[in-house]
Formats: sequence, C-alpha cells, structure tokens
Amino acid sequence: MIKAKPGDPALLLRQIQDFLAECRRPAVLEYGEQPVSLLEHRYSLEIRSGRVGLEVWDEERCIARRISAIERLSSGMLDCQVERFAGKPGKLTLLDLDRPHTIRRSALAGRHHFAEKFRRILYRQFPGWCVSQLSTGLDLQRSLSSVFPRARLERADQIIAAVACPAPPDEAALLTYALLWHNHLCHHAEGARPQLCLFLPEESGTLTAQRLRWLAPDMLHYRLFLFNEHGSAGEVDPRDLGNLETSVSARYAVPEISSHIRELLDRIQSLEGVGICAEGNGGLSISCRGLEFARVENGLIQLGLQDRRVLDPSQNVELEQFAAQISALCASSGNAQSAMPAYPERWFESIVRSHLSLIDADLLVQPLHGQVLSFAAIDRDLIDLLGVTSSGRLAVLELKVSEDIHLPIQALDYWMRIRWHAERNELAHLFPGIELDQRPPKLLLIAPAFSFHPATDTLMRYFSPAILVERVGVNTAWQKELKVVLRLRGSETPISHQMSNYRNL
Repeated sequence: MIKAKPGDPALLLRQIQDFLAECRRPAVLEYGEQPVSLLEHRYSLEIRSGRVGLEVWDEERCIARRISAIERLSSGMLDCQVERFAGKPGKLTLLDLDRPHTIRRSALAGRHHFAEKFRRILYRQFPGWCVSQLSTGLDLQRSLSSVFPRARLERADQIIAAVACPAPPDEAALLTYALLWHNHLCHHAEGARPQLCLFLPEESGTLTAQRLRWLAPDMLHYRLFLFNEHGSAGEVDPRDLGNLETSVSARYAVPEISSHIRELLDRIQSLEGVGICAEGNGGLSISCRGLEFARVENGLIQLGLQDRRVLDPSQNVELEQFAAQISALCASSGNAQSAMPAYPERWFESIVRSHLSLIDADLLVQPLHGQVLSFAAIDRDLIDLLGVTSSGRLAVLELKVSEDIHLPIQALDYWMRIRWHAERNELAHLFPGIELDQRPPKLLLIAPAFSFHPATDTLMRYFSPAILVERVGVNTAWQKELKVVLRLRGSETPISHQMSNYRNL
C-alpha cells in the first residue's frame, strides 16, 4: 500500500476503504476501550472539509475522529493517526476481528478497558485511599494472570490488595490469583497485613463466597464486593450469597455379575495396564491405561472403544482376547508415556486405584468412588475420588498428572461439597456397613512430585486448619512402577535436595 501524502485525503480515504473491503469483521479499536464493530448503516467514512472523517456508533458509544495518516499496515490491522476533540492527537486501529492475532489485540484492549473501569470503582469505593499500583500485565515470576486486574491501595500504614473478575465465567480462577497477589503484597508490607478485597460481577460471587469460608482467618481479612454493568459496586456478606449447588450421584448399587464373568475379570485384570473400576450405578468400567474399552452393566458385557456391542454369554471370551490385544498394543509402543496420550488422568487413576495402600496405608481399597458429585460451577479436568479410612473418616482424593496452579483451590471446591453432604448424612449409602467418622474429610492431592505447581505451598498456607490436607508426590515414571517419593502435610515445602533426587525416579 502506498502511503497517502499529507494533504491527499482522497488517496487516504481509498486506502482505508480498500483495507475495510478485505475485512470479514471490520472494527475500530482505541487504546483502553472495547472494539466497536463497523456494521452497515452504523458508521460513516467520508471526506469532510478536506479531511477524512470516521464516525461509528453502537448501543453504548459513539466515536468521531479525523484520520490524518496511516501509521502502519499489517495483516488484518491498520494503525492510524487521528485528531480527537480540540485537535488533540491520538491513535486508532482498524482491524479484522476474524483473524486470530487481531483477536489478541482486541482482548488486550478489553482488559485495559476493564482495568480502567476497576480503577474508577476503587476511587468511588475507597475515597481518601491512593491507588499506588494497578496492573493487568502477565507476571510469570509471581504466577499472576493478565485476566484479573490487581491493585495496591494505601492510606497511612494500611494496605488493600484488590483484585477484580471481569466476567462470571472467569470467577473459577479468581481466588487463586487473588491469594497470590495478597501474598506478594504481604511480603512488601511493613505494617499490618493487607486486606484482600475482591470485586466480581453481580451475577456471580457464590462460588467465591463459599471458598472464602474455608480460608484461615489469621492469614486473611477479606471483603467481597459485587459490581453492575454501570460500574456501581457494593459490599456483600459472603454468608448471604446462598448455599452450594451440588447433588450426590445415584444411589450406590453393588455390581451383580455371574461367577463366570468374575473369573474372566480376574484374568484380564492381571494384564499390563488393564484396570477395572466399580461405579456407583452398579456397573463396571474396564480400561487400559485409562482408555475404557468395555463395560459390564446388568450382568452383560459391552465391548468396543466407540460403538459398543453387547456380548452373548457364549461370546464373553472375546473380552479377554480384546483386552490382551489392547494391552499388548500399549506395551509394544516402547514408550509407556506415549501410549494412549489422550487419557493420562484416567490412566493415572487406574494405577492409583490398584496401588491405594502406597498412597495411604490407612485407606480402604473398597469402596472407592468416582464421580460422586455433580456440580456445574467450573470446568474441571481433575479426577475426583471418594474413599474412606479404616477408622471411617472420609477421604477426598484429587488426581492430576500435569502441572496446574488451580489444583489446591479446585480440590477445595470438591472437599467443601463432600463435607456439606457428609454433615447431612447424604453419603452413608456409598459406604454400606461402615460407620462414618464425623470429622471433616481428609484431603489428598496426588500428582507426580514435579507436577505440583511452585505456587501450591503459598496457596495452601491460606487453607483453614480444619482441613487436613496432604500432598502425595509420585515418581515421574509412574506408568512403569508407582512409587511415592514425596509426602507433605499442609503447606510444608519440599527440601530442594530431596526434589532433585526425585527427578530420575
């Protein structure tokens, strides 16, 4: 594109029109603002009084600018110099929202826009305080997200650590980063510990309120605020935001299978990588390295990876043949970690189930339930198991193969729901013949030792002392042979030379 010469508005207009003609979803973006789509009949681009004028409007905003020059053209983006009101210079970007890299630019602008909204909320909510720091930048060193704007407010020797959630779907991740921000400011506070003030959209807040109840009061003084679309915020009592939305799965049923099928299952369970898991509905799941290839329901075998067929009793031997084939296929890969790579958590679960006494010698091997609760508060990629100790104390097992900064808080979600149901005696049917202990459940976080995120220690320091939590780290080569190489209670920190010894296990 040939840049228009100063004083050549016709060429400048044609260049802009040519760019917009190539855009599938044209929009205009100014720094710190949300993009505005250039919809037909909702914008004008023309020469007025010898200058190129752009006007664009939607239900909320109207933008009027004079474009004086094109500063830079790249794929899907056109950066322009503009004149704002009273002739003040500025910049404006025309972009195609259908292109991935422009979506990133748009998202960044949206974050800056929300951060400025957050700044205004803080000034209204805390008059007389100084907002000494407000950032949306990604901070890898301190594991801070760019999604949630964070601020430091000061007044005399008092400090507030404030964090805001831009939208309800982001609430699940808010508390993790808020606690890390609070911890960072604590290390730089000379006086009293900072308050933690959380700001969330008015449609949300219940999940965060429930989590806050299980944090240590001596570690954290928190306040919760809800804001509306106009930026008006008000403080709320977390106790007023309702109860947990959760339900217990269908009543537990003991699997009913014939002696012939039981003998068959005993044989295939000895195959490498093959595991059998009893489910609460009376069914059995049969898998190899976490990949389910058969089920037993209502006394019948269903075989197949995708389209399953029910086997006649005379065909049950096919299950053993299929299991042997898939086990051999996995074993022949030469690299245990590359076999069935899409199902690592399920594979990990099957190994943990078959080595439960290594994880915790006090746990009963059976019953051990998966998918006990159903709740839609967040998207979870953890494996949740519910077991019981020899003394009748419930135990929540959270399994994770890869590093996840949200593991402690997501584990807290499941733990507090289990405790809520246990207090109402809604879990006794899952453990027939066992008198359940009334103490709060035990919480076990189980993962490869090097997969615990470095921030885990910090996050767990905020947990209430009422939560008995233990981290169980296993060896890196757990696919070949499971070994427990790390065991920490609460927020204990592993000794560095110990961790170096685990790398090759």
